Amino acid sequence: MHTQDGRTVAGRAEMAVIGAIAGLAIWALVEHLSDVITHPHVYLAVTSFVAGFFAVLLGLSGPYRVVRAALPALWLSAVAALLLTWAGWRFDTLDAFAEAMHPILAWAVFVSIGTPFAAALLRDHHSLRDYGHLFDVSWSILVRYSAGWLFAGLSWAVLFMSHALLEIVGLTIIEDIIDIDGVPFVITGFALGLGLSVVHEMREYLSPFLVLRLLRLLVPVVLAVVLIFVVAALLQDPAKLFGNLSRTATLLFVGLAMICLVSVSLDRGDADAVRSQWMRLCTAALALLLPVIAGLAIYALSLRVIQYGWTPARLAAACTAAIVALYALTYAVAVLLRGPWMARIRQANILAAVVVLAAAAAWLSPLLNAERISSDSQVARIERGEVAARDMALYELAHEWGKPGQAGIAVLQRGAAQGDAVLQASVARALSAGSRWQFERGQDDGGTEALAAEIHAHLTVLSQSVTVTVDMLQNWPRYRLRDWSQSCADTVDPGCVLLLDRFEAGQGAPQGLLFVPDQSRKFDVFSVFVNGGDLVIGEYVVPFGDKEVTVEEVRSILAGRYEVAPSSRRSLWVGDVELFPEF
Repeated sequence: MHTQDGRTVAGRAEMAVIGAIAGLAIWALVEHLSDVITHPHVYLAVTSFVAGFFAVLLGLSGPYRVVRAALPALWLSAVAALLLTWAGWRFDTLDAFAEAMHPILAWAVFVSIGTPFAAALLRDHHSLRDYGHLFDVSWSILVRYSAGWLFAGLSWAVLFMSHALLEIVGLTIIEDIIDIDGVPFVITGFALGLGLSVVHEMREYLSPFLVLRLLRLLVPVVLAVVLIFVVAALLQDPAKLFGNLSRTATLLFVGLAMICLVSVSLDRGDADAVRSQWMRLCTAALALLLPVIAGLAIYALSLRVIQYGWTPARLAAACTAAIVALYALTYAVAVLLRGPWMARIRQANILAAVVVLAAAAAWLSPLLNAERISSDSQVARIERGEVAARDMALYELAHEWGKPGQAGIAVLQRGAAQGDAVLQASVARALSAGSRWQFERGQDDGGTEALAAEIHAHLTVLSQSVTVTVDMLQNWPRYRLRDWSQSCADTVDPGCVLLLDRFEAGQGAPQGLLFVPDQSRKFDVFSVFVNGGDLVIGEYVVPFGDKEVTVEEVRSILAGRYEVAPSSRRSLWVGDVELFPEF
């Protein structure tokens, strides 16, 4: 008994010390390493290696002794650091690299996916194909880290409470200790390591089992929502539904959630999977619907790429969509072949995880240089004259896409900008701008007339007494012109609509309402009135009763199915929606 207790105390102390060392190392990296290592890429290599090493070591320790877990933590973090440093050579400074963010996310994915495989190697090399072991290890690490960070947060709460209590009697010892450089990092690491150790000891009571069972309850709910969405989407024009990257992101998130729920429902083996026939049917149906979601996400993204070209964000979305599509195809084939379809999906999950690991590595290597691909795409579109001035990614090329972006700017300076004075001036503004705001402000200074003309070209005017011209729009605030020109141009059916009438009999000039589409198929409504040769924007209008103006109401207005009639005053009535211009 005493021996077992001694081992428990020794294990906790070992993990707590490792956590404290990790916290101290992170503090030293953040605060002092830049004074010792001045080369940015060497600094990036050391920082990513140390951070990755301790993250993997703490994740593997507990089930395995620290000494044994150190070797796989070393090689996995070394490979990840090498890949991240390789990606860092695309940028001149660490600030530009950090602002790009996507290489850091790819590094985190590589380390996260690689850790369960490293744990499998600690057992034996046959475990790399043992889905049950990989499943258990992955969820165990997730639960242990979640509980460990929760314990670290609670430890800080206790420290703050203790300080507040001692401060009543004039003692500030806790505050004095915390104020010592590096101590907060050491305390956090100590608490995290201790928490991870205790959670492993209590693994029979705090296991992923409860989390997995709770997640399974969401399968029928998600299935119903996805089924309704798919039916509604197939009954509408996809080009009008999925022409926006944010919708692509939503579809991809739903696809990833479906993958997670299918995997959770199938668990580590048939004996642990969902047992009722109803839940198995729901899981199979969710797997069969996944290709539809993946296909819609790819279609939505393709519309955006065709319209605006490649950017790092769209490339990341494309890679994610390809991974979701891989899961979707393997899941659908596994279900359609019937028989042991659950076992097939489990084996497909191992293959897909390896593909994700390879994709993360490729993203950090020259094979998938997002900045180079994006720069080549945008420069080619500009040279072909396919891009309006306001849509040119000149600031991104000059400041955000590293060395490939700067090379793209140089190509424009040597080529297309030579015979285009406007493009030449825009490139010069992009290079000299200290921020995106300065660049866009410089563009607006010379583009007011063009933006007003674009709004006017996509504006449907309903008025019997006033002819609305481009000149009447040019005094609108520049941010309005910029935002509304894109909204009016991107949503052509029904687009922007202006209705002018005599809403107040005592007013000499017409008043009215401007309907501007947003991204959720709703319309923002603004009061407007004619003042001499200008069309003045008034207040934002909220329909009475907190209703919303949808595409159907605006189409009814265009079809003449409305009236300007009094309530307590004359208002615009579209069905039961009442609008009154406020000034």
